[in-house]
Amino acid sequence: MSRHTAARRRFALPLAALAATALLASCAGGGSDAGAGAPDDEFTYALITPGAAGDGGYIDSAIAGAELAQDELGVSGRLVEAESVSQQEGVIRSTVATQPDIILAPGLEPDALLAVAEENPDQLFGVPSDIFADELPDNVQAYAINVHESSFLGGYIAGSMTQTGKVGAVLGVEAPGLDQFFYGYKQGVLAACPECTVTPTYLNGEFSDPSVGQEAALALYQEGNDIVYAVAGLSGQGVFTAAAQEGKYAIGVDSNQDADAPGSVIVSVMKRVDMTTYNLIEAALNDEFESGFVQAGLSDGVTGLSWADGSTVFADEGPAELAGMVEALSTEVEDLRMQLIDASIEVCDALNDPSSDICAELGLAS
Repeated sequence: MSRHTAARRRFALPLAALAATALLASCAGGGSDAGAGAPDDEFTYALITPGAAGDGGYIDSAIAGAELAQDELGVSGRLVEAESVSQQEGVIRSTVATQPDIILAPGLEPDALLAVAEENPDQLFGVPSDIFADELPDNVQAYAINVHESSFLGGYIAGSMTQTGKVGAVLGVEAPGLDQFFYGYKQGVLAACPECTVTPTYLNGEFSDPSVGQEAALALYQEGNDIVYAVAGLSGQGVFTAAAQEGKYAIGVDSNQDADAPGSVIVSVMKRVDMTTYNLIEAALNDEFESGFVQAGLSDGVTGLSWADGSTVFADEGPAELAGMVEALSTEVEDLRMQLIDASIEVCDALNDPSSDICAELGLAS
């Protein structure tokens, strides 16, 4: 059995339950000894997050992966929360001083992380997702999780279920990484509903304020969009609030967010930062750490849909007309997933190949 296959089996545990037990030690804005009190020969990690736990997205997912590594691999570690961009470099430096075997840093500012990594070549750094750099120092391994294909599947569901022919997306910022979510989603919508319109709105980099996400989503719903893709971190929780308030629908992202607004969140496009976090810890523990980028996506099981993970929240609690579509759509989407994996369908990859013909057809300027 491959490591990815084993990880897919292990990661069936609920993220919320894992995250709740992951906070064995936490230090907002700084770090103290990672694995303090651990024997000298015990493997330790430090997980630095660009915000507080409880985002319902990739931060909680990373925490879940680290906690599972504690349970299954016998490692120890701690969570360090860098609650603002201005804190991040200081937090990274103070964490290096505690000498964990590996520092895990999802979503941190790349300039701060790479500067500290270059100054500390003996310290290993793992990035479970979300670093945009041309090259990495020899002590950094980073996962590049490509979400365009799984977003296509989420968009296909939106295009199949929309009752108004208008769907939207709330994104934290307009940038290549989030464009990869949006244009894959847009292509999926149009594959199911060629006459549909797909409207994005952006939050000017505000990923941690649900009220901002709620306001943006309300504007989309009031313009006739009945399904909105929430790609905005903690701010995306406001999209779910707006959906429930207006009797409309949303699509979640990163973690399984179906139960965050039962009956309003149709499906979640999952980005398995839990899996990549676990894999980085396991690689460092087993002396298999290799510098550079690791490309991963739908075929590796690190992205996909919550329905495929067994989520039945919308089928159980959504309105009868739409909930009744889930079974047939699940079969249809699984067929599309296999076509994506065998490359029968090409999806716009706005991060890695923004100048492709398919991206141009969707209106992405190269």
